Amino acid sequence: MGEVPGPCAEATPSDRVARVDQEGATDERRHLLVFGGSSPWIYPLPAHGDVVIGRSEAADLRIAHGAVSRQHAKLVLGGDAVALVDLGSHNGTYVNRCKITGRHALQPGDVITIHATTLVFHATAPVAPSAAMLELDALRHQIENELDRTMQSERLFSLLCFVGAAAGEQATIQRLVMAQLRRVDMAAWSSDGALYVLLPEAGADEAVAVATRIRGRLDRGLQIGHVSCPDDGYDASALIARAREAATATRPGTIAGLERAYQTLAIGAQRVIVADPAVARLYALVERLAPVGLPVLITGETGSGKELVAMAIHARSPRADRPLISLNCAALHEALVESELFGHEKGAFSGAIASRAGLIETASGSTLFLDEVGELAPAIQAKLLRVLESHRVTRVGDVREREVDVRVVAATNRDLEADVAAGRFRRDLFFRLSAATLHLPPLRERPRELPLLAAEFLDEACRAGGRPPMRISDEAMAVLLAHSWPGNVRELKNLMQYIAAALAVDVLRADHLGERLGRLRAEPAQSAVTTVSGTPPPFRPLAEELRELEITRIRQAIEATGGNQTRAAGLLAMPVRTFFEKAKQYGLTPKRKRYDH
Repeated sequence: MGEVPGPCAEATPSDRVARVDQEGATDERRHLLVFGGSSPWIYPLPAHGDVVIGRSEAADLRIAHGAVSRQHAKLVLGGDAVALVDLGSHNGTYVNRCKITGRHALQPGDVITIHATTLVFHATAPVAPSAAMLELDALRHQIENELDRTMQSERLFSLLCFVGAAAGEQATIQRLVMAQLRRVDMAAWSSDGALYVLLPEAGADEAVAVATRIRGRLDRGLQIGHVSCPDDGYDASALIARAREAATATRPGTIAGLERAYQTLAIGAQRVIVADPAVARLYALVERLAPVGLPVLITGETGSGKELVAMAIHARSPRADRPLISLNCAALHEALVESELFGHEKGAFSGAIASRAGLIETASGSTLFLDEVGELAPAIQAKLLRVLESHRVTRVGDVREREVDVRVVAATNRDLEADVAAGRFRRDLFFRLSAATLHLPPLRERPRELPLLAAEFLDEACRAGGRPPMRISDEAMAVLLAHSWPGNVRELKNLMQYIAAALAVDVLRADHLGERLGRLRAEPAQSAVTTVSGTPPPFRPLAEELRELEITRIRQAIEATGGNQTRAAGLLAMPVRTFFEKAKQYGLTPKRKRYDH
């Protein structure tokens, strides 16, 4: 939002006001109260047509000031709808102190500000609420705004795409579509005839409901696609492309979402599956942080994938043409870490038979990844801090300083803030390393990704072993979802490799997992209650048992209602929105991607 200028009177009534009155074309219900001269005055509005506001003498409502464009903005009036359109003005048009782009629907009492002139829209009869019709670039900007809000507060939004409209039908289709939208919704045509509709605060089910309602008003067989954030991505251009992909992949008269509600990111030779909203937000931040050059601290449990995040930061940075240099700070003795990081001169210590550059020098012009940075000894911390502050490194056994240009990405599974408070980690180094901080949640908090990762790892292991592929049964997947995964992604990958090597079966069942995971859970909810014999099962974290029970009951409710989530939520006396989110979280959302009726 830009800054609204202070008051200065320069708006004056023009001959156009008198001409409108004489012609009797005004709408008695609506007018503008103008504050911009020696005293307020009323500008009557016509029933239909456009009112151009600007500095030009030909403007209908003239504001004679150099900061106002010749044709600054216009009011579009037709029926009960009134809209304000900025005409590409240099200093912007504001409604209720917010800068507008494209077309903005007005409501009674809205305050329009153009430079120092204030126009208050008055209407004695209600104005029909109307969604905004924008240019595609303006819609993309609004999607980016919604993405920012989603990243800050996990708000939902969806995007519809309508394709298949003939050029002569666009005006009719636009009118029918806009009549079914809320005031907060926005739409835009692309140059190739696709109509995009942004639905803030609407998840996938709400988007399908809107699309179904619109389809019922159309007598044309348009193809309709929908995507939602966070499920289908965290990038404006990608969401637009995926909405069109979903639309063009279906038949006329049908509504379709993406077949896969996840992203696959290529990081070098590796692929990363992203389906969980928190992880999607993290990788969206990676895209923004990678080009900047700030030090980044990645936090998360062992095995959760912190090194992949570091690789993604490097791969998307201007330093990507140089190799990423990595060091596990916990894997080497303190003396070896010092030599590895800073290098040494010949004879600096026993065994130093030749001078050697350290990893910091080697990484000059590239990225240095320090895994488990919390394990560094205090003396090494002090030397690392000096390198980060001075961009110079001194080898062990030398007094000369060598200039280096290195970006440091660090990772830790420790609570460094607690270590700082306890005096185990330098406060100044912590602040230097954590200019940007990314937290990677553990696998047990990423249930949307677990089924995808399990299937991917099992397929990879089967291919590597030269054996036929295996399928994971629903019961086995429930056991995997209920496991706490203390080893995170690494534990899951190891388990799938073991299964592919040890089991000569086509389908992985729940009982196959009992021995490997430490207990048999053919029915996940059984271990949460006392057995028939009266002997209680082994004690486990209560949150884990409750989670198992929740997964089981949500699945049973969905099955009992034939996939109707609203009715299923009613069976469990659970709020519908909460039920939708829980079902998505646990990967239990029924597959209802196409609507052919």
